[in-house]
Amino acid sequence: MKDVKLVLLGTGSPRPDINRKGPSQVMMIDDFPVLIDCGDGTTTQLIKAGILPSKVNFLWLTHLHSDHLFGYAQFLIAGWSTGRTELTVIGPKGTKKFHQQVLEMFQQDIDYRLSVGRSKEGILDVKIIEITNSGTVHSNFPYPVYTAEMIHNVTTYGLRFEIDDKIVVFSGDTAPNDELIKLSRDADILVHDSCMVDDYDKLQTKDPGLKVIWTNLMKEHCTPGQAAYTAKNANVKKLVLTHFLPNADVETAYQEATASFLGKVIIGEDLKEIKVD
Repeated sequence: MKDVKLVLLGTGSPRPDINRKGPSQVMMIDDFPVLIDCGDGTTTQLIKAGILPSKVNFLWLTHLHSDHLFGYAQFLIAGWSTGRTELTVIGPKGTKKFHQQVLEMFQQDIDYRLSVGRSKEGILDVKIIEITNSGTVHSNFPYPVYTAEMIHNVTTYGLRFEIDDKIVVFSGDTAPNDELIKLSRDADILVHDSCMVDDYDKLQTKDPGLKVIWTNLMKEHCTPGQAAYTAKNANVKKLVLTHFLPNADVETAYQEATASFLGKVIIGEDLKEIKVD
């Protein structure tokens, strides 16, 4: 059986946070790293976790919001310039266009590196696979992966990885929905968007304009209690809460989640390692 663990590279949100990098996780299958999302600081966080960016050959994107992509250009170019020769990126429709725009934006930089002798392998031949519907993803990835479309204001897919007898699910950003419960059925770990911490609402959004924003965000994201509801109804073993706004009270989040979910609740922190038992 494979040894599987998660490293939470970034557990933050679109808002800059000195304590949390942008949303990103790496799943280690023995010594095989799989990157999920690529927020700000991902490449540096990989190095801090003892994982060479050049060794990451698969990146899965849940959706194409900026906070999940800010680190992509550095990951793409730095990984290649330090030895990566093969990369597959799998994400929703629009991933191919986004990747091409990054190449065009840094064309002079890439051309210079090619001119001094670097191989075009790993940069000009990146394999892009776009997910077009829920269900099984057909790719060169060596393990079964299943998706379900989430409720968000851009196309977003929850991801279910099945590695031998271990199941790991990533919600991406989403409001509560039954498809995520189905996707997460009997998962060993569910990594869940939980940015709508009630305490943050009370402390930070007294301004009427921000109240409107908060109300609209509730249509696109989950509270810790809603994440716990999904975990409970899906018979999940461990629930990992992530995607926290700056200054969110994580103790409030923990109490809210554990009030209804009897499995293990883990508050996401940058560089935290979680064993998949």
